[in-house]
Parts: sequence; structure tokens; C-alpha cells
Amino acid sequence: MGGQIALVLALGSRETWLISRRPESLANARRNLERYAEDLGRHDRLRGESPTAVLNRIHTTTDLEAAVGESIFVVESITEDLESKQALFHRLDALASIDALLVSNTSGLPITKLAEQTRHRNRIAGSHFVQPAHIVPVAEVVRGQQTSNETMGRITRIWQRLGYFPLHVNKDVPGFLVNRLQHALIREAVDLLASGVASAEDIDAAFRLGLAPRFTTAGPLEQRDINGLSMHVRVASHLWQTLGGWEQPLAYLQKLVDTGATGLESGNGYYNWTGRDPHTVRNEKDEQLLRRTAEVMADWEAERETRQHRQEIKASQ
Repeated sequence: MGGQIALVLALGSRETWLISRRPESLANARRNLERYAEDLGRHDRLRGESPTAVLNRIHTTTDLEAAVGESIFVVESITEDLESKQALFHRLDALASIDALLVSNTSGLPITKLAEQTRHRNRIAGSHFVQPAHIVPVAEVVRGQQTSNETMGRITRIWQRLGYFPLHVNKDVPGFLVNRLQHALIREAVDLLASGVASAEDIDAAFRLGLAPRFTTAGPLEQRDINGLSMHVRVASHLWQTLGGWEQPLAYLQKLVDTGATGLESGNGYYNWTGRDPHTVRNEKDEQLLRRTAEVMADWEAERETRQHRQEIKASQ
């Protein structure tokens, strides 16, 4: 996701540096960046600029010190390994300007742990994106135990200026916000599949055609308010006790992986992908997501403007 985040940052910066240890990784990232920028350009997501203009502000390097030395905002997005991230943040803390913000795109490692080997822990926080980061316009802003209010505020303002909606996570819990919600749903979906309750196709259709359209107009908590909490508590009191645990779905998933069924790239996973080109599948899904995101954000903005207008009227009365 490093290249995707770099593209987001380039939309609002004079220059952005993309860093990797290996030149071949940077070459591959540059090819992907060109495709990402073209995709956003076709969907009018480049703030009136051309893909070339945005890409020209992104520089690549293997020299961490040269790139970080004058940066004011550094986003880490390396492999999900605690020791590797701790070592990197130790270096970043020493190399970066004292005023620079240091944030991690970790999807679930504790921010407090990542900062343990640093001196200036108050400026370290999480900024976790949803894949693909250049399309889905939210960023979790995660507070570690030593993260200052100033740091949280500065990070929030950066993402808002870039057109992203900051999701404030005020406790450093495993998985933060998005992944806790996502994995709770996926765990139950795998449990239903492993139990033979329904096929993978029907489980996915239940979400894509049944739940997802509703959740783009009201989230799960707002939806329960609209339907009424009296009914909600009656259903929850018996249904929640029957929801799947973690043992069976995890065993089912582990068996798939152990037999080589690792998903799209292998040709098999929860679905049979035989004969499907992974690159083509991902491009098709990105196109769908770009269109849907535009529709959802337009509705979101309209609703927010209406809410603000009502608050202004109420305040003036």
C-alpha cells in the first residue's frame, strides 16, 4: 500500500518521497503508480490536475536518511512484523526533524508497542488505510498511549486537507476500528460456510445485495436506531449468543491455506478462480469501487451539508 499512500500524499504536497530497500521494488511501485494515477484521473479524483503533474511530485529512493531528513510527515508501511517496525521507528525518530509526525499504516499492531524504542513517543500515531488506499477515502487516526493531542490534531487536519475522512481511534486496541468490524463479519461468514449453512456465493450475495446497500446510507448503529432499539435488543438477546466463535472458522481457513488454496493468485480459495487473470480481476474491482465510492461520497457530503444547515438554523433560533 506504500505506493497508494504516496499518491494520496502527492495530491497535497510539494514533493513526496517513496522509500524502499530495493530498487526493483521502487521500479514496480512506479509502474503501479502510473496505473493508479490514470485510474483516479479518469474518475476525476486528482483535484483538477493531470496524472503526470501528480506523479512528477513523487520521487523514489533507497536512501532513508535523505528522504526523511526534511520531511514533515512520514508514513511507515512495511511488512506486518513488530520487531521490523520497531527498528524502523527507532531510526525514523533519530533521522526526522523534531517537528515531523511519524505514523504507521499497520493494520493491527499496537501503536504503543511500535513506539517503545523511540524517544519522542508523543509524535507517533497510527494512520491505517483501507485497501486500496488511493480509492477508499478514509484513514484511521490511532492514538498510542503516549500520542499527544497536538499530534492527533495535526494528523487529522492533514487527511482532511487531502480529502480523506479521519476515523478517530482513541484506544490502541488490536485491529483498531475497521479491521475489528471487518474481521467480525468475515469470521461469521467463514463459520457459516464451514458449517454448511450456505455457499460462499450466497453468503457474499447476502452482504453485497442485502446489507451493503443499506450500510452505504446508514451504518450499523444508525440503522439500529432507525429500526428501533427495543426490537434490536430482543433479537440480539438470543442471536448474539449463537454467533460463531473463532475455532471452527480459523480451522477451516487454515486447512485451505495448508492445501495451497490461497485465493485469487493460486486459482482457488473460497471461490474457484481457475482461468481468471488476477491483474484483470483486480482492475475490474477497482473500477467498480471507484464508481461506487463517488456515489457514496456524494450522498455523504449532501447529508453532512443538510445536517450542518439544520444545526446552524437551530443555533440561530
